Amino acid sequence: MSIPFVDIAIIGAGPGGLALAQGLKKNGIDAAVFERDPVRADYVQGFRMRIRQRGIAALEANLPSHLFQTFLDTLGIAPTETLILDERFNRLENAGWGSGEPEDTHIEKSVSRITLRQILLSGLEEILETGKHFQRYKVLPDNTVLAHFADGSAIRANLLVGADGAGSAVRRQLLPELKSVDTGVRRLAGKITLADAARHGISPLLTDFNTNIRPDNGRSLMITSHRVGPAAYARHGLIGAEDVTHRDIPGFHFNNTTSYTWWNTAYNRDELGSDDILETLDGAALLRALIARIGDWDERILKLIRHTDPSTVALLKVRTSVPGANWQSGPVTLLGDAIHAMTYFRALGGNTALYDTGLLVPQIVAARRHGKPLLAAVHDYENAMREHGYEAVRSSLSAMQRNLGAGRPLKSLLASR
Repeated sequence: MSIPFVDIAIIGAGPGGLALAQGLKKNGIDAAVFERDPVRADYVQGFRMRIRQRGIAALEANLPSHLFQTFLDTLGIAPTETLILDERFNRLENAGWGSGEPEDTHIEKSVSRITLRQILLSGLEEILETGKHFQRYKVLPDNTVLAHFADGSAIRANLLVGADGAGSAVRRQLLPELKSVDTGVRRLAGKITLADAARHGISPLLTDFNTNIRPDNGRSLMITSHRVGPAAYARHGLIGAEDVTHRDIPGFHFNNTTSYTWWNTAYNRDELGSDDILETLDGAALLRALIARIGDWDERILKLIRHTDPSTVALLKVRTSVPGANWQSGPVTLLGDAIHAMTYFRALGGNTALYDTGLLVPQIVAARRHGKPLLAAVHDYENAMREHGYEAVRSSLSAMQRNLGAGRPLKSLLASR
């Protein structure tokens, strides 16, 4: 039986892989996406993504105009004003807490990861295959790549792109020495619908602003909101509507039609409890563990935590890639978390993956439309991707250190790269 051939094979249907496929399709370049999971239901998928200029620009370049307009129409609204409170609910001066980043001009733009996925999937039905668990690849003598899947199938391509996330199987083969690092930080996050917040009398200072609780002694708590307007999205059909693939998942965590306030906080390993205990706790028990830690805080803050929907609560180990890897360009490359996974502390991860696609698509177009050698195009993409991607990793690590103190075990890593 002959092995199917595609010009560009993309492993992984996260935002980066799908945006790449959209950009290639827009430019008439043969591509296919291979994804292991038919439904995207990882915990982070239930949250919003703060959208930055680098992400917006890449989406505008890669999406057909009607889908980019749909993206703009279905953006949620985030608060634009920031408050700093201490744990007693006293207002603190904002001086020193603002980032001053140019990309903060889009601070009011907030996109549901579910809605973004609905947009990115649109029109890709014929080139997306799910249930395809990538296992390994082989570079053939003619410099094409043979990709093998767990079901025994294979695909041959001129270029294989690993867009398969922080646990990338493509990266493990291409760069086996590059490991994911546990930062020792444990993130706890949860959500409450704005309707429930009003019903329980949650202070507007915790629902209408980007509010940072900065205790005199303890870990900070960040609070923001994501407001959606379902009536405004009606003309886009299923995009912006509740995703039917999440219908059987209890709670509202994977509902992208409901406005909510969400919070997150971070602790060092063992501060809230040992990993082996915390990993056994459900959302309600994790909320109790947090309240036990901050039980002397103002009741207005504690009320927000107590009424958080337990189905939206989970503890995540914060991991990072190690910036600085270099390699000889070939017919296999990487984008997004597959090569520069980062902490969440500057909300750069998803935007950086999208930005990668804005770099890679023009290079492939140059190779396919203007005679540029494909490997030269890949080389130029990788140089640009490493420059901005590794800087984002370092920046997010620095922000983590500022948030949790300068004594993090990754301090020497930051200094040496």
